Amino acid sequence: MTESFDLQPYDETSEVALKAAADVMAGARFAQIACASSDQAAAFRVTEVADVFVQWLRRLRTVTLTLVAIEEIDTGEIASTPTPGGTVTTIDTSQRARYVISAADDRGFPVDASLTAESSDTAVATVDLLEATSGTASGKDELVVTAVAPGSALVRVFDAVNPDIFGSDSVDVVAGGVAAVVLEAPSVEEQDVVPVP
Repeated sequence: MTESFDLQPYDETSEVALKAAADVMAGARFAQIACASSDQAAAFRVTEVADVFVQWLRRLRTVTLTLVAIEEIDTGEIASTPTPGGTVTTIDTSQRARYVISAADDRGFPVDASLTAESSDTAVATVDLLEATSGTASGKDELVVTAVAPGSALVRVFDAVNPDIFGSDSVDVVAGGVAAVVLEAPSVEEQDVVPVP
């Protein structure tokens, strides 16, 4: 029986992991286990160990939220494009904020991660996590924060496996602009007339 496995694209992390796996499996204790059946089986076991090392080397270390647009909820039109450096995102009750999510390992390389999103107060703002595979505008994972009512909320995107690794933003929701002004019919009242001497 021939075992097969997919070859992944070459990168430095894979090389480091393969060398470490070969060193571990060549050790006296593992040499007998690795070579118990055949050279092919031993090679397959080395690559299995290397895969474990690669996963560890490519573990998620940071999640970054980048605000890219504030949109009108009803129309989807862009209300404003944010300027870098803001500390709190402010939207009104008719708007939503769109963020691009970046997940990276400790060397800054992108990683696939099982991310989850939450709002500290869903009465103020709700969150939707959109995966790039669903056809987002940016082609990347996105977070959409939709205003519900005036107030403040902290929105977080975090690794489901390790919730201590997260990206967050503070969102203030303010009352929307005046949509219409209604003038009622005037009421006419008699005024007391004071004679002029």
